[in-house]
Amino acid sequence: MTFAIAGATGRLRPLVRVLLEHGHRVRVLTRTGDSPIANRLRSLGAEIWRGDFDQPETLVDAAMGADASFAAGTAHRVGPDGEVRHGVAAADAAKESGVPHFVYVSGSGAGADSGVPVFDAKHAVEAHIRSLGLPHTIVAPVYFMENLFNPWNLPALAAGIFPSPVSVRRPLQQVAIVDVAVFTRMVLERPGEFLGRRVEIASDELSASTAAHVLSRALGRHFEAQRVSLASLPDGLARLFDWLERTGDQVDIATLHALYPEVSWHSFKRWADAQDPEQFANPGRAA
Repeated sequence: MTFAIAGATGRLRPLVRVLLEHGHRVRVLTRTGDSPIANRLRSLGAEIWRGDFDQPETLVDAAMGADASFAAGTAHRVGPDGEVRHGVAAADAAKESGVPHFVYVSGSGAGADSGVPVFDAKHAVEAHIRSLGLPHTIVAPVYFMENLFNPWNLPALAAGIFPSPVSVRRPLQQVAIVDVAVFTRMVLERPGEFLGRRVEIASDELSASTAAHVLSRALGRHFEAQRVSLASLPDGLARLFDWLERTGDQVDIATLHALYPEVSWHSFKRWADAQDPEQFANPGRAA
């Protein structure tokens, strides 16, 4: 199958590798075709196409003749308002191209009136996708395990602190990015099963206290769980963490994993065991 993939030069680039490993033709859209990441993906066998959310005609061109097009949110780069603009552009391009399946990675918490800017943006994009009558699937992951390496957490990790967005004894649903990639690959390959659906996904649920203990055993280095101070965060991020504390994601993890065992979901322990200890000794190197 042939897939046009926008937004996969960032955190979701494992999707490209997963698709290539399963024999698919992958058109990776990027604004800079000679970047180190683009060159790395090209060396894996991906086709590098010029694509820019702010130039929708490039998205249309890449999706023409493909079996599906894919886009992920861009709030980390352009903020919530930019995410709405980019998500709408990607959906409109999919509609114009006539591609038979559009897959968008949103967020589990993207409900109406969440009060969290990034969720409100994703909700607006989802609403626009549905308004187009576009054949689509929305994959809605919970909090990424890899968020542990977000920039505001790096000094804490270097000091042996396991930073938590919620109270250290409150369970937090999390998902490994590789699981998002594998689940999305399954969605792209099996449109008949997933068309018109919104699927929330999570890999594990545990408290920061437990996660810190698991990570300490995996790396042979002690980490103490500590909640991140909301006062130290930008407003949008503070609102997200407050939502995780008060409401949180509610994925039925047992049922999800029973329905899709082929994803080989990562427990936090399995994820921690696979991490490079050097990332924690020098966390600025973490991907």
